[in-house]
Amino acid sequence: MTDRGRASFFLLLLLAAIGTAFADSANQGYAIKSLNAPNPIFVPNGDGIAIAVSARTSAAIERASVRLNGHDVTSVFSLSEPGTMTGTVFGLQPGINTFELLKTNKDKQPAAILKIAKAKAPAVACSAASFPSAALPVPNTVITSVTAVAATPTLAAHCLINGTINAGRIGQETSPGAPVSRYTYGIIWQARLPNEWNSKFYMPGGGGTDGSVPGTTARLNQGYAEAANNSGHNNAVNSDPLAGGTASFGTDYLARVDFAYNAIDVTTRTAKRLIDLYYDTTPAYSYFEGCSMGGREAMMVTQRFPAHFNGVVSGDPAFRITKVGVWAAYEGKQLAALARSRDLISGFGVPFANNTFTNQDLQLISNAVLTACDHLDGLVDGMVNNSQACTTPVVAPVLNGLRCSGDKTAACLAGDQITAILNIYGSGAPNSQGVPQYAPWMWDAGIAGCTSPVDCNTPTAANINGGWRAWNIGGFNASFIPHVSNTPNGALNFASLGGGAIPLLFATPPILPAPTANDGLASLIMNYDFDTLAASIFGTSASFPVSDTALLNVDATDLSPFKASGGKLLIWQPQSGGPFSPQDMVNWYTEMNSAVRGGEDNFKAARSFARLFLLPGVNHCGGGPGTSAIDPFSPVVNWVENGIAPASLLGTAPAATPARAPARRLGLDGRLLAGPCHVRARGAPSRPALGGQRGRQRGRQLRVPRRYERRRGAGRLSPGPQAPRGACAAASCYRSSPCR
Repeated sequence: MTDRGRASFFLLLLLAAIGTAFADSANQGYAIKSLNAPNPIFVPNGDGIAIAVSARTSAAIERASVRLNGHDVTSVFSLSEPGTMTGTVFGLQPGINTFELLKTNKDKQPAAILKIAKAKAPAVACSAASFPSAALPVPNTVITSVTAVAATPTLAAHCLINGTINAGRIGQETSPGAPVSRYTYGIIWQARLPNEWNSKFYMPGGGGTDGSVPGTTARLNQGYAEAANNSGHNNAVNSDPLAGGTASFGTDYLARVDFAYNAIDVTTRTAKRLIDLYYDTTPAYSYFEGCSMGGREAMMVTQRFPAHFNGVVSGDPAFRITKVGVWAAYEGKQLAALARSRDLISGFGVPFANNTFTNQDLQLISNAVLTACDHLDGLVDGMVNNSQACTTPVVAPVLNGLRCSGDKTAACLAGDQITAILNIYGSGAPNSQGVPQYAPWMWDAGIAGCTSPVDCNTPTAANINGGWRAWNIGGFNASFIPHVSNTPNGALNFASLGGGAIPLLFATPPILPAPTANDGLASLIMNYDFDTLAASIFGTSASFPVSDTALLNVDATDLSPFKASGGKLLIWQPQSGGPFSPQDMVNWYTEMNSAVRGGEDNFKAARSFARLFLLPGVNHCGGGPGTSAIDPFSPVVNWVENGIAPASLLGTAPAATPARAPARRLGLDGRLLAGPCHVRARGAPSRPALGGQRGRQRGRQLRVPRRYERRRGAGRLSPGPQAPRGACAAASCYRSSPCR
């Protein structure tokens, strides 16, 4: 991406986000919302619901007309406050009900709509007889159990169905002489169909390299029918200690195919047929949600099966996972060199990367990133909100300023530590020819950061955010004794999880042997020829006719079939990363925008159906020193069903986070769109405390450029027509201190 493209990406998404906030309410402020609790869009009992309709003036709302499923119900509404009428509407029908708010009773097009689901009861009994195998769409499907589950205080009553597809298939031998059970495969799936159904279907994604059925109760109490699967292999059985452990299924091509996409396809089709049999109707809406590998699976369904799901939420997706594996191997080699130079060699004879950086070292790097980049968005708040300006040339001088002039101490970094971290973040994992094999990283304070104000800057700190560390280095081991301690490397990227997946699943042919004992996987990755490994992810053979890169990576940029089907995609991307480069996601989103005929200076085409939110300071799939608590699912439902595209996500910091991260709304580029001093109960930002063109933050005054103006009717600061490219200023305050 060009420098101009980087600036345009952030500024234009910011401007577009604000524009959308107005467009979504552009019909003179007309809105309709449910007052139902606890679930505003699902009515499990009865046929009535409390509704509020509003406009900018009382006169406007009193001229309005309200319809339920095409029938006028305006008469039940009365003015409850200026610009708002409320009323309880009866006559909901089982299934999806549509409320329409029209400006007058003569209007044809609604100014706002709201979909409400009334519970639909099953049409047949919860028994095996209700689900005959002959009625199921996928061959070799077996239902192993059907159980009526009674309601509990925490879980709705439902019909639990377990089954398999292609169970007992014998694949390729994982290692010489391995028991057949280790390479006997099958798709194990599970479905839960609630007694009070909201007419919708929900599928959660998996994690890691899958191998178990994800939980199927997350949205059951909201009325969703749910289903999930193990992706075609079972970690409890399909695990070979000589072939990468639970990644040993990578020795079998069909197991790779099931993992990549087939298991989700056949489970989705099976689950929708079970729903049809049980309720005598198909789902009105279908949703997929996942993070990490589940995020990859979410992106996968938009590309391979664009008609399967109406709404998709993808969190921190492993969408170029084979290239991630190559980068992880590069990282492992960088850290192995550091370990060798310090004689950090385990009793296994393997470089011990865990102790190449202390917690204090990572905290020095985190603070250096903030020193270099925190102010680049016009607000010093402990987060990097202008990631595209926070480049390696900006960060490197600050890091180099920490170089020890003498012996290594807790207050400085060794020169080879600085070189290693710059290579890991900025180089893109080049091969011997200097060609990057992956994207560079995004500099972010979440590489460490305090999770408590207590001892967070001491060498033995216990309160350092460890999310990035767990993936990339492994936890520091103060009791490690070189050449004595039989302690394996802990980095998930290249030692345990990634250490098995890289040689067994990503490489073709699989790299064998890949022993798990005695830190064998980390040793293999640290010592294997990097160029050979980088090329192996594109390999094919008679047994593996399609490379794992082609099977697993879901970086297609032509999403026009998904868009044409009316699908909506919401991606949330933590900036700290962990296993995956956040910059790679920004690059893909920009490329996808071009593929759907958007321009470098116009993301309208992509944003019409796919939206990307960046989360500063947040680790892989959550946590970290940032506003990591978000709800990405409700906005995508609102977008699919009511046509209201999300212009922002409300993010809040966990209670233990030091008072540097205010509750805030994250814009389409992760930038602060509103500067809340306090956040209202329902997530709407309160009016920032401004004195003329100034706001206060912990006793300091923050100057807001005069070209930033408060637009009429907007409860947020927004850039005026002359806002600087690639920068945004807003007023804010710390969560622990009121604005003054």
